[in-house]
Amino acid sequence: MVAKLSEGRPHVIDHIKNEEINLVVNTSTGRKTASDAYLIRRATLVYNLPYATTIAGARAFAQAIAALCSGDLEVTSIQEYN
Repeated sequence: MVAKLSEGRPHVIDHIKNEEINLVVNTSTGRKTASDAYLIRRATLVYNLPYATTIAGARAFAQAIAALCSGDLEVTSIQEYN
């Protein structure tokens, strides 16, 4: 879903407040989008949503979700890597 704050309501923060969004990926550039990004980031903190600002972060989310869905998830202590 793509919604800009400057385009009126409902916008992405309204969707976050209404619990219609479960994960936010916001890669923004420019002065106007920086102020929108701040407001979006703030809403994700208030509503405890996962938030990524890079494509690499979005890819990590996708891989984690795929691992959860496939059941291919295991816990490993950091000592086991040495």
